[in-house]
Amino acid sequence: MRRIEIKLLLILALFLPSCASKPPVNEEKFADFYVGLQLVDAKYGGDSRVQKEKADSLMKAYGFDQGLLDSTMRWYSKKPERWAGFFRKVDLRLKKMKIDSATSPRR
Repeated sequence: MRRIEIKLLLILALFLPSCASKPPVNEEKFADFYVGLQLVDAKYGGDSRVQKEKADSLMKAYGFDQGLLDSTMRWYSKKPERWAGFFRKVDLRLKKMKIDSATSPRR
């Protein structure tokens, strides 16, 4: 009987993260991280070894581990409308960076 109770609790625990109303990582922080990944990809995309090192460093700087990143991705995958809003936010940030760099005075 005790085994059944434990198994039931474990099964319920698996469903709790997917029912959460907030993602495991704050959306603003995750967007900043994702923008950083896009910049790493743009700069080091031709060298996969360096690209992976830079991406790992970025994860460490944001305090992410693979498990946290995976759970955040799963949360967003179950909420496509939130993915769309997230990507709009990332796109706006990248466009602003492009505009800011184009209008910055050159030294």
